[in-house]
Amino acid sequence: MAETDLFFSFHHIAALVVDTSDPLAREFFQAEYGPHLGTGREYAPSTGNGSEGGDLPRIHLRFRRAELFAAPAGYVDHVHKLAARWAYRAVWHAGNLELDCIGNRFSIPMIHHMLVHPSLRLLCANRGVLLLHAGAVSCGGHSLLFTGQGGAGKTTTTALLMAYSAKQWAPHADDYTFLGPGPVSLAYLTRSHLYFDLLRWIPALKHHLSRGEWIRLAILGRVRSWSGDRIKWPVRLPLTRLWPGRTARLQANPAGLIFLRRGNIDRPLLELQQPGEAERDELLKMNFYEARHYLALMAKCGGLDPDRLDNWRRKEMDLIDRALQEIPVYRLTLPDRRITAAEFGPHLAEILDGRFAFSEED
Repeated sequence: MAETDLFFSFHHIAALVVDTSDPLAREFFQAEYGPHLGTGREYAPSTGNGSEGGDLPRIHLRFRRAELFAAPAGYVDHVHKLAARWAYRAVWHAGNLELDCIGNRFSIPMIHHMLVHPSLRLLCANRGVLLLHAGAVSCGGHSLLFTGQGGAGKTTTTALLMAYSAKQWAPHADDYTFLGPGPVSLAYLTRSHLYFDLLRWIPALKHHLSRGEWIRLAILGRVRSWSGDRIKWPVRLPLTRLWPGRTARLQANPAGLIFLRRGNIDRPLLELQQPGEAERDELLKMNFYEARHYLALMAKCGGLDPDRLDNWRRKEMDLIDRALQEIPVYRLTLPDRRITAAEFGPHLAEILDGRFAFSEED
């Protein structure tokens, strides 16, 4: 690994090496995965003499920025929402992914979202760790995991709990959470993907934005509304900026895996569940729906053979079964009518604080 490469280690489960001289790409990945930045020794092969090293499975991303009109030989081209254009190739070697990409500036976050992140999910599943589509908060060594399809209210629910609870809930993960045996939840410390609608729920968050971020968020909110929710571009902010003084725990004991629903009710309703195949199938379907772009891109370049895909699905199904057996499962039904944060937030915090009554010092 070259000295100029960026190296990220995710709880010594899997690694990402970013090989690029492009300043925008380096800035993006350093900002997105800053808390997971490592030295490279975590990946270096073990020497057998007790020195650091773990032979971590890894994604090796090589990125070069260029305006493309045709893919080079051996590459496949792709355009996403007109603005993001890139060419790529993906090859697996002994459980590691070699990913080569050439693209414009708009392709950088898309390459992360549509290629790098799902590949990390696959590597983690091979190591017995589930990367679940769930937002999470932690307090006193415990965590709550909120899961549901995009738009179910994961970000809003976690933000309202942190804003209105008397406890010092802290962010544990924005959109995905690592779940290992035990059970244990491990923080996936990416930046928060902030959308304009969240400011309607918690206006005070505006004070943590620069003027440029606020203007960009307002414009992107109008684009989302105009497109009928088809174009959803966030403003990315570190969780420490949005929630200053809330220290994120890297590891916690999951106290509840909470499925979010909408219903014709006036107040949030939390119910303990006896999970079965329906819950397992829902989580598996949701996780692979989130990977739909990845599967299409890999099929396009021949980068994921059917056996590897089938093995990934089976492993995630087994890991979901394990999580449902180890973690108490709840359904949280949220009002589907338009209400204010002042109506919703205190009730939500009262219900969750009452059910999960551990102390902040546990």
